[in-house]
Amino acid sequence: MIERHEHLGKLVTDATAQLSATSPWLVVSTSPAHPASAEFNAASGRDIQQWIGRQVADWPAPIPLGGEPPDVRPDRLTFAPARQPGRTANSYYYAFDSDGSVVGGLQVGALQNSPPDGEPVWALGEGAVAWITIAMLRLNAAFARHVSALGEAAVEVAVVGPVDTSPTVPIQVWNHAGGAYGPAGTRQYTGVGSARSAVDLTTCLSPRLTMTARPFLVDLLQQFGVSEPRHVDPSGVVRRRHFTGHDELIHTWADAIGIPSEP
Repeated sequence: MIERHEHLGKLVTDATAQLSATSPWLVVSTSPAHPASAEFNAASGRDIQQWIGRQVADWPAPIPLGGEPPDVRPDRLTFAPARQPGRTANSYYYAFDSDGSVVGGLQVGALQNSPPDGEPVWALGEGAVAWITIAMLRLNAAFARHVSALGEAAVEVAVVGPVDTSPTVPIQVWNHAGGAYGPAGTRQYTGVGSARSAVDLTTCLSPRLTMTARPFLVDLLQQFGVSEPRHVDPSGVVRRRHFTGHDELIHTWADAIGIPSEP
């Protein structure tokens, strides 16, 4: 498993170079302990593109992952929005490797003025961290099953901060706990925060998905000074009421993928 953690680190490093350097990302990566031996071509790339579309169809927010054909290599399929003139940012990045490893990233956060000093921060929604982590863990595990690599894997969930902004704007976790959208934690972060562990990916395709995801949320959010996740309780139940304004979407999604939730 040490070897897979090292492989995971390389995947994340390689992927980070492909992400926009001007905004934060939430990155979820998995590397199976027993690698597969798939091989990709144009036809299998199209098949997996359609497969991804089915996997993300019930996500609470419409992420266009799989909306465009992948970049195809025999050992990797990479999905990212087409580059446009003058545009340096991708809203998503997903790389599926032939050994069953996956590294996926979604842009997160919005610039806000943080009280009480009014200084700008990247406000990272606690609810977004929760549902995106759960959704990407499930997608990564589904791919491992797709290429016969399901089982124990090295897993990392990370917030990758922007590196090309000057002056540096820190990241801060926000939520609606005080009635208005505002800072949730006691710390701001300008680098990379991550949580890493070995996980049986089989649990990520079952109602135990949220129990698997919660320790990553606890570890990651505590780095921002948030002591306890509000959106997934200790028994793995998704607390829909904390997804302010999105509780029905979360309800539909939770029922669709078979994870427990309550009002």
